[in-house]
Amino acid sequence: MPDVFVGDSTNYRIQVFDPKGTYKRKWGSYGTGNGQFNIPTGISVYKGEVFVGDRENDRIQVFALDGTFKRKWGSTGTGNGQFKRPYGVSIYKDEVFITDYLNYRVQVFAFDGTFKRKWGSYGTGNGQFRRPPGVSVYKDEVFVTDQDNNRVQVFTLGGTFKRKWGSTGTGNGQFNYPIGVFVLKEEVFIADQNNNRIQVFALDGTFKRKWGSYGTEDGQFKAPVGVLVLGNEVFVTDNSNHRVQVFALGGTFKRKWGSYGTEDGKFRNPWGIFIPAGKIQYLPLMGMG
Repeated sequence: MPDVFVGDSTNYRIQVFDPKGTYKRKWGSYGTGNGQFNIPTGISVYKGEVFVGDRENDRIQVFALDGTFKRKWGSTGTGNGQFKRPYGVSIYKDEVFITDYLNYRVQVFAFDGTFKRKWGSYGTGNGQFRRPPGVSVYKDEVFVTDQDNNRVQVFTLGGTFKRKWGSTGTGNGQFNYPIGVFVLKEEVFIADQNNNRIQVFALDGTFKRKWGSYGTEDGQFKAPVGVLVLGNEVFVTDNSNHRVQVFALGGTFKRKWGSYGTEDGKFRNPWGIFIPAGKIQYLPLMGMG
């Protein structure tokens, strides 16, 4: 069975499970050293390496699958390759796409951290952002959640704006802080954080379905932030319920794991989630907050 990697943000670690929720291993602690974290958010796995957005340390860290530190890049700032809260991580065609949350942009890197290009600025216009948290790349298109503008924007791989959808509200296709995004099989899954639901769209933004409400019961959420699809299952990090929930593609609840705590298998504000399988990309994430 594939591994499920979860960014356990305020436990400052990565935890790994099987898809049924059985704990397997972990790494990380609080700090600024190699292999330490200050709020790990977005996470993606590609070609045997784990890429993590280390939010408050303003850097990307890369690990082997067992958690062995391999390399890092980034520092605090506004220059190319610098960050102000890197959130979402998605990898496509050997490029690493990062949402640079408080620089209001997307940055793209080679695997070794070499800066390649960027796009975005602060604002409400096409191609502008107000705090972008999540990113998912699918079929040569880059899907970005634009949190404070309550919309999704779609770009070419080079950063040219293509289309957008969403507005502020609780109706179908509206958002209240969209965070995680994951695109697979012609569908776009969005973690609509403050509406406490998952919304699903066609690639052009046409609303298809939704599920979730506020609460602690199965199928309810308190700030869903990360979302990922593997096969016929949807995995969601339920941030303030400190758990992972798993659903059928239509939204039927299937299982869950996790509760608040610092022990193995428990969480404090789980954020990004990723399962390496085929060409799956993450999203997410930003997670929440």
